[in-house]
Amino acid sequence: YGFCGRLPDNNNLAFEFLNANLWFAENNGPHLCYDNNSQSLLLALNFSLNESSVEKIECEIEVVIRSMENLYHILQGKGITLDTDYT
Repeated sequence: YGFCGRLPDNNNLAFEFLNANLWFAENNGPHLCYDNNSQSLLLALNFSLNESSVEKIECEIEVVIRSMENLYHILQGKGITLDTDYT
């Protein structure tokens, strides 16, 4: 999982996240999910640990990081900023 941030109040937010999830699905990327306890948006990537190597895991972590960067960029372009204060 990659912590993206807490959600702002925005009426169109659900549509933006649905669009992002559809884009990630088309590109075999991670998917967006919501953690109710922390009220946070997360990026999750499923992959098998069978026959995994350190290089494979590092590559998957990079996929999540790049996806988070792309998501931030897209949301900021639409005037949506996630609260990334982890405290």
